[in-house]
Amino acid sequence: MKSLETLAHDLDRVGRCFGVSSAPCLTVVPVRSAAFSVTRLCRNVSRSIPAAVRIPAENAYLVMLYLDDVSHCDIRQDGSLTAARHYPRGSICLVDLKDGAAIMLQSRLDSLAFIVPYDLFDELGELMTDLAACSLQCRRGIADAMIDHMGKALLPLFERNDPCSTATLRHMAIALCTHLLHDYGRLPEMETFVDSEPNILTKAQEKAVKDYVLENLQKNLTVGSIAAVAGVSIRQLSLGFRQVTGVTPYQWLMQVRIDRAKDLLSQRSLSLQTIAHRCGFTDHSHLSRSFVRETGMTPSAWRNYRLQ
Repeated sequence: MKSLETLAHDLDRVGRCFGVSSAPCLTVVPVRSAAFSVTRLCRNVSRSIPAAVRIPAENAYLVMLYLDDVSHCDIRQDGSLTAARHYPRGSICLVDLKDGAAIMLQSRLDSLAFIVPYDLFDELGELMTDLAACSLQCRRGIADAMIDHMGKALLPLFERNDPCSTATLRHMAIALCTHLLHDYGRLPEMETFVDSEPNILTKAQEKAVKDYVLENLQKNLTVGSIAAVAGVSIRQLSLGFRQVTGVTPYQWLMQVRIDRAKDLLSQRSLSLQTIAHRCGFTDHSHLSRSFVRETGMTPSAWRNYRLQ
């Protein structure tokens, strides 16, 4: 898994895309491996000299929270511009970056840019099994008091660097993702796939996915790599796997890892760190948190109870 320093370097490209290479960026891994980031963007732009912004395609959503009024227009694929639009302070834009995004800034920008990868939503399924959304409905220039309050609460974190800041950012990231899924999530029955993609996995695809997970349990598996094995998109995998198994791919992966951990805990000679490694957890702390959520007991307590 990439270090936070490497992830921060990867994610600070948001500032570069907006022409603010020195823009401060906060990064955290809220659950397992998918990295969440928020970048503070401040750039002076005049209507007479607009500034083009191009964000490359990636499997993630961009949430822009405007801390002050701003005007910008979209840049179409042929290079032409849409009509300029005014975005008031406190409003947001929620954009799917699967095809990238391009805008032309026509006034000063003061905002927070959140990058939320698709994989993070699947990882959250481990924590909140009631969230059934597979994708988000994009919005432009709408008021969202919740995200506005969250953004303002995060601003002080850009001015200090301490362990408490990381913990706060992790909790805020989970809260933001939960809000996005509850308020902008598409339910499975709303999901459509281009080119008439089937919305259910075949038996062969389901077997390929499960075999791949079992054979690579120690590795840093992602929903993207699992989808590639089945030859489907991430969204099709998320929806199809839930339909045939009743859980998301990530939930099933965690169940398998917990079951493997239970088997290994019967061997007292194995340390929790060794068991965590063999089951694909980041470390013994990650194993313990996941184990408690699944069983209500710590690994040590479960081991002592079973081996009495």
